[in-house]
Amino acid sequence: MLPIYLAIIETPEDEDKFERLYETYRKLLFFVANKILKDDYLAEDAVHNTFLKVLENLEKINEVDCHKTCSLLVIITRNNCINMYNRQKNHPMLPLDECMYTEENKLLTYDENAEEVMKAVLELPELYRGPLTLKYVQRFSNKEIADMLDISEANVRKRLERAKKMVLKNIRTEDVLNAKTFNQKDVKGCSNQSKSV
Repeated sequence: MLPIYLAIIETPEDEDKFERLYETYRKLLFFVANKILKDDYLAEDAVHNTFLKVLENLEKINEVDCHKTCSLLVIITRNNCINMYNRQKNHPMLPLDECMYTEENKLLTYDENAEEVMKAVLELPELYRGPLTLKYVQRFSNKEIADMLDISEANVRKRLERAKKMVLKNIRTEDVLNAKTFNQKDVKGCSNQSKSV
């Protein structure tokens, strides 16, 4: 398959970059796709579609062997799988809790607030986490995300809006739970002190 892709590319530098991308990520992307689709042939199709997207956006990939590139390719592959699954089964959504491969889990942690946000983002369904990661971690435009994920810009905006709401809700829920836990400990501590007095 690689020679077919290389025949489409014009410059030797781009050929070299694409070949390194292909050799570095092909097996990982097949693993991700096969875990979702549970079918070798469909997984190969999903990976093929990912590399076609890579060909269209090759100039946007600066480094081959880096977290950002890996994450981007995994997100595109997952989205291809979801689209294929939905088309094949005419089902509104793939149950993603069974097929989470989260390369984003390796993102750096920052201060406590950033950790809360990161935790809330990682708890999102892939349908929302992927576009959110592409937009705010990898800094792609809505149009670029729409092209990569093969959805409309309006759909990208809607997913980003919903993702933000879900993240805020998760953080607020976590804050409420933490406050309740703190208050219960505080009350127990006070009742123990009053008994000892």
